[in-house]
Amino acid sequence: MSQTHIDPIIPSDQDTVIAASARNAIAAGENLSMHDLPPVVKLLLMDALKETEAGKALTLVSVEAEITTQQAANILNVSRPFLVGMIEKGILPARMVGNQRRLPLKDVLAYKADNRAKRRAVLDEMAALDQELGLL
Repeated sequence: MSQTHIDPIIPSDQDTVIAASARNAIAAGENLSMHDLPPVVKLLLMDALKETEAGKALTLVSVEAEITTQQAANILNVSRPFLVGMIEKGILPARMVGNQRRLPLKDVLAYKADNRAKRRAVLDEMAALDQELGLL
């Protein structure tokens, strides 16, 4: 699952004001330039254009969205059974909808970011040890 931005891009208060103005202008049929868009929208638009150029399907999902265990497993690049185990151990929160689990997307993304930061710290530590021991 190749995505340019998996981490949420949270708009600032200024971004929300600019977005409202741009949306109103588009609704009124006015032409806009990239300068009329909030910076977060520019990032998302550039990613959307890149993925479209590569022939990939796109979707825009709100951070408040809930996702299935399979979708969460895909984002974390783990198997669905492994992810279910993470839920059962309390590592990730989920709620039951009928007989299926739903996870808050923001929690899955936060776990992924935290896990990535921990892995990076361990790799940096290993590289420092390698240099210290003269293995590089």
